[in-house]
Amino acid sequence: MAYIVKMPKLGLEMKSGELAAWLVEEGGAVTEGEPIAEIESEKTTAEITAKEDGVLRRVLLAEGDSTAPGGVVAIVAEADEDISSLEAEAGVGDADAGAEDAEAAEEEPETATAEASSASQSAVTQQKPAEQEQTKEASDVRASPRAKQLADELGVDLTTVEGTGFQGSITEEDVEGAAESAPSEGGAAAADAATSSEGAAGKRVFAPPSARRLARELGVEISQVEGTGQNGRITESDVRAAAESGGVSEGEAVAAEAEPVEMERPLSGMRRTIADRLGQSYRESVHVTVNRRADAEELLAAADAADDALGVDVSISDVLILAVSAALDEYPAFNATFEDDVHQLHESHHICIAVDIDEGLIAPVVRDVDSLSLAELAETRIEVTQRALSGDYTMDDLTGGTFTISNLGVLGVESFDPIINPPQVAILGVNTIRKEVVPTDDGDVAVRRVISFSLSFDHRIVDGADAARFLGSLVEHVEKPWPLVIAAGGR
Repeated sequence: MAYIVKMPKLGLEMKSGELAAWLVEEGGAVTEGEPIAEIESEKTTAEITAKEDGVLRRVLLAEGDSTAPGGVVAIVAEADEDISSLEAEAGVGDADAGAEDAEAAEEEPETATAEASSASQSAVTQQKPAEQEQTKEASDVRASPRAKQLADELGVDLTTVEGTGFQGSITEEDVEGAAESAPSEGGAAAADAATSSEGAAGKRVFAPPSARRLARELGVEISQVEGTGQNGRITESDVRAAAESGGVSEGEAVAAEAEPVEMERPLSGMRRTIADRLGQSYRESVHVTVNRRADAEELLAAADAADDALGVDVSISDVLILAVSAALDEYPAFNATFEDDVHQLHESHHICIAVDIDEGLIAPVVRDVDSLSLAELAETRIEVTQRALSGDYTMDDLTGGTFTISNLGVLGVESFDPIINPPQVAILGVNTIRKEVVPTDDGDVAVRRVISFSLSFDHRIVDGADAARFLGSLVEHVEKPWPLVIAAGGR
């Protein structure tokens, strides 16, 4: 049964999806349940799978293009099935001729005079027969988006290429073959280009967007990487292994050293969203950051004790989250969002944990922290973090947060000004733990481990004095965490 493939909605806040890569060429067979394309939304990546067996008859969204959820992406049908009704429903014609005729009509000067009409007719009449034949053939060309792009890169005239794909559709292999066999000077140059890129288009590459981006960053030719993932898919580990083993040829390395080039890196859908949201936050919120230090000895001891007692991998992050939740209980104005001039205080503590992934910074949510036991909190934090790092998260994992924690201390950062995660009103930056010489109560000095915090808040909503009190409460719970740990351990 023929059907239109549409852009799926990956989350409530998804506005558009980008077609990152086609895994099946136009005219290729598809299998029910198997991926046919990779897509990327503002915050996540996913695959489009085939609903039924069939043939990818029409590709309607080229790689790199975007459409809204529900937008048409492709048409799948049996090889000999009539798809004209689906093409009409999708808003496309039976061939590319209509589009080319429309372009020609736009280029034709508008005139109503008989003289202009006569001159136009004369120009058509005087056109050489060969040119007329070539124009006619151009309107009948059927080629996959990849083949068209490759033809542009290699300077191959698609009207001269014999298609071997479905119903005579031109494939990448057809373009390469035409480039290599071209006798003219231009064809020879195209052949050289085709030879130099052999492998890049000579075999189908199955790799997620994150692996492709990593390959570009490391200078690895993705088509030369041996995939170890499912069905030979290339993983980020495969790309790193190729880079370590010399994924760039010696000649390419020498050329790169001798002739450094500038590189333009277009923003991915996720990176664009991060840029838009943080730019919006910085423009609209009145950011103020206050800092304070705390003795970390009891924090570390409590985390170690809970780890031993509960049989769960409890870290200082979990005890810190408990301390933040306790401070939010005392100062609920910070467990809030601000939208449409409404400062909404939330009862439950849905705390976001910033996680650094290849595509950018995301903040999955640990929900209902105030009602979780310490063991449940640790397990949930580990689960959402692992989903984020592996790319298995969904948009729902990233929405609904009421407060955010960003820990750059694990990277040795001593102080920073975190940017508020809109529509929230505050974010806590956690800095590195350092050993410092501090005075003791008996007038002596001692070496203690100290942690510092940076609280950024929206001064439109809360005042500096409130932020200072919130930090004071947090420091008190960090320096005396045992009541929190005991209470949460018994939930």
